[in-house]
Amino acid sequence: MNNTQQKQRDIYVEKRCTEMGFNPNWFEQMEQILEEQEALITLEAQTMVDNFWAQITERKLAGESQGRLGVRIIDREGYKIQIVWYRKQWFGPKDDKKLFGKAIPKGRNRNKYPMQRFSGFTDWEQELVEMFEDDFALLREASGAVADQRKAMDRAKKAYGALGYTETALVDMGEPELEEAWGI
Repeated sequence: MNNTQQKQRDIYVEKRCTEMGFNPNWFEQMEQILEEQEALITLEAQTMVDNFWAQITERKLAGESQGRLGVRIIDREGYKIQIVWYRKQWFGPKDDKKLFGKAIPKGRNRNKYPMQRFSGFTDWEQELVEMFEDDFALLREASGAVADQRKAMDRAKKAYGALGYTETALVDMGEPELEEAWGI
């Protein structure tokens, strides 16, 4: 494609997008919004997890049991965050023990742990779970909604691309009608 044909194509695409009310910056704007929401959810989740561990530290400083319950965040950019409860287990000789965590299975509900999963823990550990789990479930749900929006955006990009609204789709389309319109 020579420069004249490229200019004709660009004019055609711009005219078509303008006539249809398509905003070419929409995808970038939505991506920015989703990134901000993802960061907000992750920050809130991390703050709550830190609060949980602060309470465990207080118990340790007071000479009380630290318990066998732990919680952590698994955050992979672009995906739903995971807030995972786990059972702490110590292995090895007394002077060289290593701490391992075994994830507690969530069960059928993808966003909330049922309280039955914590029946083997002490009362105070169960109280901590009750204190945090409802909010964790809401954060998991919000994060899942953001991840679903990302997937919907990807589908929309493909659809708009197939319609000829996005630049990358036009390069790969090779449709005879468009080539004819551009004089190619």
